[in-house]
Amino acid sequence: MQQILKFMRKTILIAIFTMLSGMIMAQSKCFWVFFTDKNETQFDPYSYFDAKAIARYQQCGADLYDISNYPLNDSYVNAVGSYSNEVFGESRWLNAVGVETTDDNAALIAQLPFVARVQEIVSNGAMASFNGTEQSEFSNVLNDDEPVDILTDQVKRFGGQHFVDKGIDGKGLRICVMDGGFPKVNTHPAFQHLRDNNQIIKTYNFPNKKEDVYGWSTHGTMVLSCIAGINEEGQKLGLATGAEFLLARTEIDPEPFKEEVWWAQGAEWADKNGADIINSSLGYGKDRHWTKDMDGTSYVAKAANKAVEKGILICNSAGNEGDDSRWMTIITPADAENVICVGGIDANLEQYRHISFSSFGPTADKRRKPDVVAFGEAQVANPSGGFTSAFGTSFASPLTAGFCACAWQTKRDLTALQMKAEIQKSCDLYPYYDYAYGYGVPQAAYFTNELKPAERSFNLVQEKDGVKIVVPKVFENQDVFINVEGADGVLLGYYKVYPDSTGIKLNNKDFGQGKKLNVSYNGFYDSCPISGMGGDIKLAANNIRIHGQDGTFKKVDAEGWQKTTYFQYDYNLPNTTWNGFNRHFAFGRRWMYGKSYKIGMGLGLDWNRFVAKGQIPDAMEVADRETIMRQMQLRGELLQRVVIRLWGINWDLGVYGGINALRRVKIVDNLKWQDAEGNPTKPYNSKVASYYNYCRAMNLFEYGATTRISYSIANMLNIGVYGSYRLSPVITKEDFLIGSPHNQPSPWSVGIEFELMP
Repeated sequence: MQQILKFMRKTILIAIFTMLSGMIMAQSKCFWVFFTDKNETQFDPYSYFDAKAIARYQQCGADLYDISNYPLNDSYVNAVGSYSNEVFGESRWLNAVGVETTDDNAALIAQLPFVARVQEIVSNGAMASFNGTEQSEFSNVLNDDEPVDILTDQVKRFGGQHFVDKGIDGKGLRICVMDGGFPKVNTHPAFQHLRDNNQIIKTYNFPNKKEDVYGWSTHGTMVLSCIAGINEEGQKLGLATGAEFLLARTEIDPEPFKEEVWWAQGAEWADKNGADIINSSLGYGKDRHWTKDMDGTSYVAKAANKAVEKGILICNSAGNEGDDSRWMTIITPADAENVICVGGIDANLEQYRHISFSSFGPTADKRRKPDVVAFGEAQVANPSGGFTSAFGTSFASPLTAGFCACAWQTKRDLTALQMKAEIQKSCDLYPYYDYAYGYGVPQAAYFTNELKPAERSFNLVQEKDGVKIVVPKVFENQDVFINVEGADGVLLGYYKVYPDSTGIKLNNKDFGQGKKLNVSYNGFYDSCPISGMGGDIKLAANNIRIHGQDGTFKKVDAEGWQKTTYFQYDYNLPNTTWNGFNRHFAFGRRWMYGKSYKIGMGLGLDWNRFVAKGQIPDAMEVADRETIMRQMQLRGELLQRVVIRLWGINWDLGVYGGINALRRVKIVDNLKWQDAEGNPTKPYNSKVASYYNYCRAMNLFEYGATTRISYSIANMLNIGVYGSYRLSPVITKEDFLIGSPHNQPSPWSVGIEFELMP
């Protein structure tokens, strides 16, 4: 009977494991469904568009009657809906719907005659914020006896005083902010001026299909304050305090599939309602895509480019993956050709430093991104009350969007693409460029015609064996920016070096295959052609701070198998006989493939310790016996992982098998002399230990099932609880030590696990 029960238990566990695996694979997913045409649809732009949208179309020369503006064919949408759990979004521009359905139904949808293709939407997106630090007031608030400075440092960095002096505040521009919610924007004092002047024109909540957006994620409130907020001291948090606003909720937490559809819908809604600028502090990167996908071809990138064609300027966060070696590029839709991709720098008015988390360029197809940078640490409105400090390219982007509104106010005759070019030209490093800083920080003086020409701060001297950068005067806190450019315009290396009075010498061999040397120092730019001699790029100078090296800039594509190192410490649960401190320790490597759903394998070393304590009632000499069994095992595992990125949670389910390379048994007897009636004849003697270096009674092979739930910290460490169930016996020989094959150590183990990511 015991053997039957044991077999049934194993069978049930395997069945549960198989069922759960099947549930993971067969669950509903989300898909884009693209239609072949818009036959039998009608469209009147003058009843559809806001008057400001029509004016924008006419000003930029876009076609109001373009087929992309026509609605979808309702019969197509209804037919697809009959195969779906939900049609959760529609995009006119892409001629597509977002649906939730199973793989089988998606295959049926793909066979419909009016369906061009069906594409799965994988994983989830993320708001590009990094973190926040609570504080009651700004660190730069002045004393009561000092005059109030109208600008915070985050807008001073743009030279924002030039706009203030000219009365430029974004008036006449309409900005759409797409985010995860805007709690307390309707009550927070940072936005009192927007409410008093009716500057919030429209709102829409795409996930909930209603107008209310004043709840949910605090991220949107903080972002909006970086465009148009005013703090309690009357200081501007953003420059566009006079602009009008459209607020769109396009993200929910958590939502593993639908945001890209809502992003596209939000862009179309902004277009319809007369937006001039869109700020998107959102991104879809390593949680959804591979690095090779960051080439401007994602569907949100296509929607973003379409918006710019229709006259809308878009600012998008570059992303916060700069310190993640597995994902060293920007995110989409910041990779779109026509989008202003905004990276982050330290909040410092004196020094120019890349903030560690801000994503680096280039795009997967080697285009130049980011375009510009701004503070990656910002003072923002806190929905809980007061103000706080927050970190992320989420806040660099709206700071730039507010600047763009003011800049465009000075040049309203320009199209969005022309304005993007002007924003780049206004930057304090332009025409120098690199993949950390873009063209630098845009400057208001460029648009108020107050930008003074930079004075020459260095000379490039051609020498026989290379080029020397001669710096006559060293400026405090000013670095020399240097890049080496290939014939195709791709940067082969870029550096930021603090110079000394001897200058900086670059030898021919230092240039690799470079064709052009570009240098910027204290606002002055110069370049010269070079002829490399091959070899790695290095700099023969002191105080070098390197931001990039070779053609790939040591950016690791997160393709293929991703490696991690794990450490486990488990406790083998006791039972009646095996009632000692039973423990298990392991470490090894895992190789995982996938995004939100991963498959993987692992290889490691395990150490098990089982302890049994009991009495030997029939012995004349042994009263108590302790058995300690130790195993060292070479163990492999196969597993699957479900990743909930917005919560940072991973759930693993897998099986393992191992070979017990070392099996060692220690038996400790407490000796006691007694007569036949059990009466003691001698006092207790000391313990006697016996050692067995191998044990044929212990199983050579082990196998079982495992599961774990872990939490991901900054994409560097997973910490979780771990459990396993051993399906194989530990003891295989009758009446071995204490117990038998039917008296096994508990099969259950529970403990903790640490998984380190490179």
